[in-house]
Amino acid sequence: MIPTNPRELEKILKRMGIKVEEVDAAYVEIKLKNGEVLRINNPAVALMKMPNKTLLYQIQAAEGSVQKMTPAPQPQQTAEYQPSEEDIALVMEQTGATREEAVKALTEAKGDLVQAAMKLLSQKRQ
Repeated sequence: MIPTNPRELEKILKRMGIKVEEVDAAYVEIKLKNGEVLRINNPAVALMKMPNKTLLYQIQAAEGSVQKMTPAPQPQQTAEYQPSEEDIALVMEQTGATREEAVKALTEAKGDLVQAAMKLLSQKRQ
């Protein structure tokens, strides 16, 4: 039978090698697999450190303090890669390509200098 007295319970856990600490948390967020987020405001959080180095967090909250939130969709980045002048100069120097060729190769390689240079060098050999 589990004792209802918190002090007795703490003594039993201590004998088992389990340390219990209170965590002073303002809120806890749990991200669900479907993308939604549960936000628990003003929870009572206990951290139990088990002897096998496992951490166990226990969260207790009033029913009205739990909110289910759907995150706003992240905007898609549609900006195309723009190579820097240093990258263009380096590719031109290493491959003997024109500026336009270097820019095109870097853009297609999304900034990968080695891939851009290899592409230009292989084109020159053909």
